[in-house]
Amino acid sequence: MTIDRAQRRGTRRVLSTLEELPPGTNTEVTVEGRSYALINDQGRLHLVRNVCPHHGAPLCFGRVQGYMLPSEPHTYDYSGDDADHRVVICPWHGYKFRLTDGRAVSDPDRMRVRSYEVLVEGDDVVAYL
Repeated sequence: MTIDRAQRRGTRRVLSTLEELPPGTNTEVTVEGRSYALINDQGRLHLVRNVCPHHGAPLCFGRVQGYMLPSEPHTYDYSGDDADHRVVICPWHGYKFRLTDGRAVSDPDRMRVRSYEVLVEGDDVVAYL
């Protein structure tokens, strides 16, 4: 489903250009005094608040990768490059937050970081905040 500009909530904010954000890049962007981590994971763009809810670490410095999925004993199922199972890892204590919805892998019902939709409009990377 495509949402037209009139249906989006918030103010349009240009965060970066595609040229400034090649795949594999994490960067901090600040909008009205709030810090966000802008992540280009293999060409998929994500925006999360730049504050780990555990102790406030800047998530823009976290690694982005897959993680071990729940599996049967003696079976090791790694998510790898599956877009639904990619995480940003807190640089201080290792908490893993899914890029798709900001929920913590270890406790998805209680710990999460706010995530936002990111769009590409022309050469601009934008979000409606």
